[in-house]
Amino acid sequence: MAKGIMGIIACPILEDEIVHSLRTDTEKRNLFVADTGSTGTLTAKLERYGIPFTMIDEWEFTNGFVEFDENALNIVIIMNKLGLHSLPDVLKKTVEDQLKQYQNRFDSIALYYGMCGNAGWDVSKWASRSLNVPVFVFRDVNEEVCDDCIGVAVGGHQRYCEFVKKHPGQLFVTPAIAGSWREFSKEMDMLKGFEIMDIYSLKDMFALFGYKYSVNIDTGIGVRGDELQKGFEKVAGECGLEMIVPPPGSTDMFPTERLYSDAKSALKQP
Repeated sequence: MAKGIMGIIACPILEDEIVHSLRTDTEKRNLFVADTGSTGTLTAKLERYGIPFTMIDEWEFTNGFVEFDENALNIVIIMNKLGLHSLPDVLKKTVEDQLKQYQNRFDSIALYYGMCGNAGWDVSKWASRSLNVPVFVFRDVNEEVCDDCIGVAVGGHQRYCEFVKKHPGQLFVTPAIAGSWREFSKEMDMLKGFEIMDIYSLKDMFALFGYKYSVNIDTGIGVRGDELQKGFEKVAGECGLEMIVPPPGSTDMFPTERLYSDAKSALKQP
């Protein structure tokens, strides 16, 4: 059994990937969730799937006042607020500052983010030069960092490029986006700046850019059944788009499963 403290620093849009890995990992562990104020949907999903966890005070953990069993596998999740996505440079600085702050609290760190608008941002390479703890990110079979949450869903950079070519000028919607559309659209502030063009609705904005379709990318994780379908319909309705479904095989869990495995494997092994 792996021993030590594995950290997960994550965006809420990728919390389904965290839950998936925790559900499929049968190894005994102690799971902790830091109370950052952005954990509501995550803890609800953990409870839904019967995954035991302990809430801990973020300040106490950061300052070393939370004790762990050194002979056990401990996983600590730190969720950031969704709004970081709206400003790529702020997201990059925030995450790198967090990694510096937590490097002495973890034995390995899994970063549940893509590049998210920061072209060429490879946190693992930066961490190998700047930190004393290994940091892992979503990578595909070609060792390339995933661009964003859509890149993670479809299996990496090259598959993402191919997917975009097949679906140009279309809105991509994953279960995570469909399930948190109200918060997602608000935090992303998608209509910012369009006031000068007298555009005040998502329908008008997407029409301006010639968007006609929303692509329902069902990763097989997250919200399911009627709840998922209603979420897809809500996004399409508010954006004035027609829903389409990509062909089978368009998604790939490899980057998700690799990230968790890489970070866990970096801990002490028996």
